[in-house]
Amino acid sequence: MKFQNIIEIKAPVTEVFEFVADMRNTPKWNYFVTKVIQENGNGPAPGARYHQTRQTDNQRYEITHYEQGQIVTIQTLPGSSLVFKRQLRFESIPGGTRLIDQMSLRTRYPEVLERLTVSRIRKAVGENLGKLKELLENGHTQLQDGRIINIIQKRSI
Repeated sequence: MKFQNIIEIKAPVTEVFEFVADMRNTPKWNYFVTKVIQENGNGPAPGARYHQTRQTDNQRYEITHYEQGQIVTIQTLPGSSLVFKRQLRFESIPGGTRLIDQMSLRTRYPEVLERLTVSRIRKAVGENLGKLKELLENGHTQLQDGRIINIIQKRSI
């Protein structure tokens, strides 16, 4: 199943890209992800591998495509409980950044259940992107699980 979410963030594209491309920041804006550890590589780059722990499962994935300031694509490695490919595209727009988040995933559920699950996942991804927007625009957010996240902003707009 495939879906897409688009969000506009009032922050420079370089700032948004640097924050999002560093997969270790994911728990700061995605409440369902509790920890991301970089297994190899030095920072985000093609071939960098990560282990992601979520509330109910975990995945290992790697960056398969990387264009500084523009695109990051990640894909799960064999053995992950959820199989996905996610492309994050960053576009500079007046006053900020447009983030286009495209995902294809397989839950390994029967097709009918997968459609229902994917619908819920798409909604949750949209909510998480809203938390990312709030965090990068305001320097803080409260995640759906109650965690309060603060970051130091490097504002250049």
